[in-house]
Amino acid sequence: MVLNGVEYLDEDAELFPDGSVHDATLARDTVIQGLPCAGGCSVVFFPSGQLRLAWLARPTAVGAVSCSPGLVYLHENGGLLNATLAVDWQFEGLVVPAGARVTLDPVGQLLEYSRRLEADQSIEGLRCAAGWDVWIYPNGCPSLVVLAQTSIIDGREFPPGTELFLNENGGVIDCHSLEITSGRQYKQRVFGVYEFPFQ
Repeated sequence: MVLNGVEYLDEDAELFPDGSVHDATLARDTVIQGLPCAGGCSVVFFPSGQLRLAWLARPTAVGAVSCSPGLVYLHENGGLLNATLAVDWQFEGLVVPAGARVTLDPVGQLLEYSRRLEADQSIEGLRCAAGWDVWIYPNGCPSLVVLAQTSIIDGREFPPGTELFLNENGGVIDCHSLEITSGRQYKQRVFGVYEFPFQ
């Protein structure tokens, strides 16, 4: 299927009522709205036609931010929403290292970033499990952690393996239990607290 000069695989294409592409897999590497999108991977569009999600085929600047190849999410204004940094990047005095995922607001302000833990580590009083990405707000407080040991927050006890979603003041927003000692492999989250509103 070819629409607006872009070739998509037919089998999984989803179209909007007006016939424009909502979600489809690219037949080959293709530049869409200035971004080098990887063939064989999905692209998702807003109803306006603006690119919403893509897999970058190579390191690329999205706006001013240098992004690694891989999954990238965009705001409807074309600004970067979430991606992996290709190089160390400074956001209002805070340096976030290459390889971290970042989530930005529509004007490019940092909302949170990820950090991989190679060993259990305490962050703001919470013992966080190794091998999991910790998501951190710009103020240094965690937004998402997986606990390595029992923690008590606001009088409530959370056992090891609890995935905690926290607000900027350290209050619990939500939690889920994970089996961190079972040897089961979990996929790392590409967002922390700020979930992608997928429609």
